Amino acid sequence: MDLAKTLAEANAAYRAGTPIMSDAEYDGLVDELRATDPQHPFLHQVEPESETLFSGSKVRHVVPMLSTDKAYTAGELAAFFKRVLDVAASLGIDKVLFRATPKLDGLSGRYDGQGHLSTRGNGLDGQDISDALKKGLYLENPDLAADGEIVIDQRFFEENLQGRIFNDRPLTHPRNYMVGFIGADDLHEHHAMAVEAKAARFVPYVTLGDVQAEADIMLADIGNISQRLRDNCPYLTDGIVIEAMDLRIRETMGATNHHHRWQIAFKTKGETAETVVRAITWQVGRTGRVTPVLEIEPVELSGATIRRVTAHTAAIVQAKGIGAGAVIQIIRSGEVIPKVEDVIQPAKAVTVPERCPCCDTALETDGEYLFCPGGIECISQALGILEHFCQTLEIDGSGPGIINHLVHGTVETFSQVFTLTADDLENMGVSSGVAKNFAAAIQERKRQPIDDWRILAAFGIRHLGRGDAKKLLAKTRIGGLNFVTGEFLAAIDGFGPITSPLIAADIQRLLPEINAVVHHLTIRHTMDAVQPTNLPLRGKRVVFTGSFSTADRKVLEKQAEALGAQVQSGVNAKTDFLILGDKPGSKKVAAAQALSIAVMDEISYVDFLRH
Repeated sequence: MDLAKTLAEANAAYRAGTPIMSDAEYDGLVDELRATDPQHPFLHQVEPESETLFSGSKVRHVVPMLSTDKAYTAGELAAFFKRVLDVAASLGIDKVLFRATPKLDGLSGRYDGQGHLSTRGNGLDGQDISDALKKGLYLENPDLAADGEIVIDQRFFEENLQGRIFNDRPLTHPRNYMVGFIGADDLHEHHAMAVEAKAARFVPYVTLGDVQAEADIMLADIGNISQRLRDNCPYLTDGIVIEAMDLRIRETMGATNHHHRWQIAFKTKGETAETVVRAITWQVGRTGRVTPVLEIEPVELSGATIRRVTAHTAAIVQAKGIGAGAVIQIIRSGEVIPKVEDVIQPAKAVTVPERCPCCDTALETDGEYLFCPGGIECISQALGILEHFCQTLEIDGSGPGIINHLVHGTVETFSQVFTLTADDLENMGVSSGVAKNFAAAIQERKRQPIDDWRILAAFGIRHLGRGDAKKLLAKTRIGGLNFVTGEFLAAIDGFGPITSPLIAADIQRLLPEINAVVHHLTIRHTMDAVQPTNLPLRGKRVVFTGSFSTADRKVLEKQAEALGAQVQSGVNAKTDFLILGDKPGSKKVAAAQALSIAVMDEISYVDFLRH
């Protein structure tokens, strides 16, 4: 095998959004090439990007955009920490802090803060993809010049795009989808949906959540740190990135032609296994989507016995020939749920249901999904719908057990929940103590005020999450939803032409129940909420840097937002204040000085708030 040629082909396919091997396989071949030919040029450059991948012109990076070295084991990570600490000791630095952030699995890019976006390319030259911004790629802070990643919100992708067929292929991977988005000459409907929801984004690395700790603490707790960072990240990740924070250490360690020596990516190799599909179980979720779960011959992966794997949609089952007898390869990487990596031998026969496996209602097609229109009359949907409803309204004790009793008892509508007594619950089979507690929780919910947007979000209307419910109810009261149309919604910032009529139709369908539920509750109306005008930071843009003694930086940032501020991750011409803690970032301080922005230390900031 010509390893370098194989790696070049795999890299080109990956960059184009059509990968031919897993990350673990690719990195394994890189290790093999490093062992057999350590001086090969492929190992000493940023993996190149085809100059014809996108249509934009070539862009020369003022500062190179490098790749990241990788560690897969605690031993490799410990070796990285030792290299950094040895350099720190030579510089007389006793305490060394490291910063860990999620490693986004997207398309690397650089934004200049003035409307120009480019790919990383080969590290020295990238391609101009600024037209992606014109197509609607979302920038949360258009003034922030930064390196980052082009990604899509993972939850949005899974709920709205995963499994849809485009150009005879199912959309299965968020990164590959975004490569297609960037390269598309015209926006297709599934692209427009992502733009409308502000789900297709450029995310600067500096804005990601982080964990900061010394080497021994980070190494001892690396599993928990990795899981916490990845679980709290709304985008697809394939590890975490760890970097030394001290600029003196960074300057001394420098970089190779491929990566910065003071930074490393910690990843878990995806363990794969071949198995045979025994059968497909079709499950019905609360939204009515019917999804295939593969019952497989049990296999061991990463210390766990895997018996079930999702296949996402009926379209994927049909396109890949998945059915009883199919030989498949599955992968489990770190804490990621096992998934089908490849179909090695398709099944002889592939069938999908025509009727709901729960309520026997004739199934409909919803994009690339099968859909049961049975609604709350379908027991599988009812369980999920009612649990979501009760938990969104924060009714204590509304777990799966009691919800199961309600659905199989006398509850057929949302509003009936608020009429239940302890005797009603006991008649449904709920134990006496639990019945009394849940009945009391219902009465407490009726008595305590609740935000109107929470009520609307509880109904689980597709495309209408909590944030959009709040935007809608800032324009009309929850008792006036009978006037809501697609046109009305489309005129509200954040709502678009594709989903607005769908949301409006669902609101009108659910309106009798919405009004019935509202009748039982004490409501705080969003329209009545007026932000105080005397907030000390109202309308100010502030940046925090360094570590603080009064509170954690994240706490101070949330406090500033509550006091009317817009908290920024980086300093720019619109910044009003830079707040300095211990060991502030030198680049932020220099930028503030260059732009004549007011700088306050922690004591001055606290004193400012008091007066």
